[in-house]
Amino acid sequence: QLSRPLEVAAALRFKFGGLLKNHMKQAAANSADVAFCDDMLGKVSRSFAAVIRQLEPGLCVDICIFYLVLRALDTVEDDMEAYKGREKDKQ
Repeated sequence: QLSRPLEVAAALRFKFGGLLKNHMKQAAANSADVAFCDDMLGKVSRSFAAVIRQLEPGLCVDICIFYLVLRALDTVEDDMEAYKGREKDKQ
């Protein structure tokens, strides 16, 4: 990447310059539920968390909750493999 100094400079500005706006922080200040969602978002995804937090204030909370629900459903679906061969044990 050193052959592209403009990209390196942009990445450094992105990382250290504080160019990203975090609209979730504003919403989390007013609601413990939103603060919990923002915390969980940071734990389950780094790349999507950065994008979701930059969305417009009215949209970021909705997309965050939608994303977390889909991640939870995906986790449940992945865990269904644990019951293969023991279908009668599921209640």
